[in-house]
Amino acid sequence: MLGESLSPPEKDQLAELMRLDRFRLKMFYWDLPTPAIVDLAGEYDAQLLDQGDPLGTFLTRTLFGSKGPWLGKAFRPISDTCGEGYNAFGSVEDRKALLPMDTSIDHSLIVPGYSFILDYRNKNWGPIRWLRGEVRRVSESVFLGMGTFGPRRRNLHKFRRVIPFVMVHCDRPYLNLAPQPPMKRAG
Repeated sequence: MLGESLSPPEKDQLAELMRLDRFRLKMFYWDLPTPAIVDLAGEYDAQLLDQGDPLGTFLTRTLFGSKGPWLGKAFRPISDTCGEGYNAFGSVEDRKALLPMDTSIDHSLIVPGYSFILDYRNKNWGPIRWLRGEVRRVSESVFLGMGTFGPRRRNLHKFRRVIPFVMVHCDRPYLNLAPQPPMKRAG
């Protein structure tokens, strides 16, 4: 179960996040601090939060489950300014590291200021390249994320889907990823 090893105050924070609707999650995200690259290391259990409407919830959960049960995300700092990570799918005993990402601290697409960014563009093919995540700190072990799926250009922001999720630090080690082939640029 998500958050079993949390302290009582952190369990309360997690329970509050689970109760909030999508609009209130975005408002809550607004004031949270941005973690440093070194603050996110190892694996984190994760769960999708309220997606705003039944159709959006169905589509998001179906897409997230297309590679098997989604367990969470994992991160490894490479320097003070960047890192890498993956999404964990499967079971705790037999998980797979899929959908690799680059991480950095950069401007948020959701709120003013900076966030911990999960960038899928350089390590994935197809529509997953349209996915971008952002993470901010709720407490020492609890983080609120906002994924965006769709065009990144500001004038096309109305076509983006915001995907709230929560992450909780766990004791699973970071899996070593197979080297990724270089991406070929079109054109």
